Amino acid sequence: MFSFFKSKSSIPSVPFLLESIESDWHSHVLPGIDDGSQNAEQSLEMLQEYVRLGIKKIVATPHVRADYFKNTKESIIEAQSKVQHLITAHQLPLVLEASAEYFADENFLQLIEQDQLLPIENQYILFEFPMQSPILWATKLVEKLQRKGYTPLLAHPERYRYWHGKPQEWGKWKNRGVCFQLNLLSLTGHYGSAERRAAFQLLDTDYIDAVGSDAHGLSHLQKLNELAKNPHFDKLQQLPLLNHLE
Repeated sequence: MFSFFKSKSSIPSVPFLLESIESDWHSHVLPGIDDGSQNAEQSLEMLQEYVRLGIKKIVATPHVRADYFKNTKESIIEAQSKVQHLITAHQLPLVLEASAEYFADENFLQLIEQDQLLPIENQYILFEFPMQSPILWATKLVEKLQRKGYTPLLAHPERYRYWHGKPQEWGKWKNRGVCFQLNLLSLTGHYGSAERRAAFQLLDTDYIDAVGSDAHGLSHLQKLNELAKNPHFDKLQQLPLLNHLE
C-alpha cells in the first residue's frame, strides 16, 4: 500500500513548454527603462525562464509613453545591447529583437511622422489604447501607420473593458486591417475574469494573430505554467500565429 503511493509520487510531472509558440512578441525584459525588469539580474532570470519554456525568440517591447516612459529608439537599442550581452555571456539559445509597446498618444503620432518607430520584423507596430476609455482619433492613428507601410498590431484587445460585450468593436478594427495580440496571461485570469472571458471570445472568433506574455518579471513567466491544462491554449497552438519562426 505504502509502496503504491510512493511510486505514484515519484513519477515526474511533464514540464509545461511554449515550444509551439516559438517566440514572445510582447515582453518587458529590457532592464531599467520601464515598469518591467529593473536590472540585469532580473533580466537574466527572465531569460533563463524563457529557455526553460522552450521560447526561441524574444521581442522586447518596452513602453513608449510621453507621460511616464519617454523611451526613444536609442534608449531601447542601448538596453537591448545589455540583454544581448547577457545572452551571449551565458550562451543562451535565444534571439533578441528590439521593438516597443507604443501608447496611443500625441507622441506616438509624432514618432510615426518622424519615422522613429521600431517595428517587429520590419512590419508590425505593437501599440496599446488607453485602458479607461477609447480615444476619438484611433482611426487616424491606424491610417497613419498603414500609410507608412506598417501593419498595426493592437496589444491585448481583451483588456479594454469598454469593448467587453461589444464584439462588433473588435470586428470593426479587424476589418480595418488591425492585427490583434493576445496576452497569454489573460487566459489564466491574471487580469480578471472579465479579461479571461474576453480572451476566450477572441480565440473562439479566430481574431488572434499573435501572442505575447507581456511579462514584466519572472513571476509572470512562471504563471504561464497554469496554461498546461487550459483547453483554450490547446486551440491557440493550432493557429497560424505570426509568432512562428520560419
